[in-house]
Amino acid sequence: MSDATIEKLAFLALGWLLGLLGPVIVDSIKRRRENNLGRAAILNELTELAGILSTAAYGARMHLGTTDRKFLEWLKITLEQYATTPKLQEFIPRIRTQLTWTDDQLRAVVEQMTATDGKGTVLQHYPVPLLDARVSALWSFETSFQRQLLEIRRNVAILDDVVDRSRKYFDMTFTKLEGNNFQLVTENLTQTYELYAERAVTIVDQIKSLKIGPD
Repeated sequence: MSDATIEKLAFLALGWLLGLLGPVIVDSIKRRRENNLGRAAILNELTELAGILSTAAYGARMHLGTTDRKFLEWLKITLEQYATTPKLQEFIPRIRTQLTWTDDQLRAVVEQMTATDGKGTVLQHYPVPLLDARVSALWSFETSFQRQLLEIRRNVAILDDVVDRSRKYFDMTFTKLEGNNFQLVTENLTQTYELYAERAVTIVDQIKSLKIGPD
């Protein structure tokens, strides 16, 4: 067999191989591009969620009277990194001002803001639709990133449950309750605010620790 024939056969074999691998390569490139876009969308959503939940935790703690300097330092750092909207950014100078107060001044303001009438404020749900939409495709991300996203989603679900319970107790405070039932309801309501603030901080810290390396 001549060298020219061998060369022709080699080109034919190469063309056949490229024809087989072409769709696979194109699909791999497309999937990687979709993964990068999906990752960016999820990270943007979680960045916004971190800013919102940090201020939501602040509201719950102010209602409870448990805001302290350590929490305000955490909130300032968080908002400086995750305040993505003008409304959230407005919190930053306010928190910086509060951190200039003495401990006695801070304590006095917190006590003034603490609810003492047995009533509450309505806690809010904060959905993560982009994360939910990608849950079935999380396998396409590396294992550590999958695990972090699923843990965040699990804690958001727990937070939603706390919100539902708080609203139930909140509604009960407007009904006629006999004996010490009102006190029991308000105690349960207070506990949901504590759980809400704790879980919100947990979610924010998990978002902060997200590893966002390449797939």
